[in-house]
Amino acid sequence: MDALKRQPSVDPAVADLLSDLDRRRRLSALPKSARKKARRDAARHKVGMDFPPELHEELRQVADKEKISISSLAAFFAKRGLEEYQAGHVDLYPYKRISRCARFEYILSLEKVDE
Repeated sequence: MDALKRQPSVDPAVADLLSDLDRRRRLSALPKSARKKARRDAARHKVGMDFPPELHEELRQVADKEKISISSLAAFFAKRGLEEYQAGHVDLYPYKRISRCARFEYILSLEKVDE
């Protein structure tokens, strides 16, 4: 009969509030410098991306040459690419390939397209 014991239900808003209070309590226990770092880290938006090894190496080389992080270089190129796409200067059609994944209809091929 213990297996049929009902689990207490918590409203999602209450659970969110409790987790926020717990986070604040943990932050207040940290030294001032650690609190500052924790707030900075929480404000960052981290994204994991899969790059082919060759592309990652090219980005690393440019970042080393320019003495900047790979992350900021990739963000810069992504932003510039989006601006070019939104301005109508980038056509993705020649790079589209049918995806094997049910989640996406297409993938983009990074291989050069014969012009």
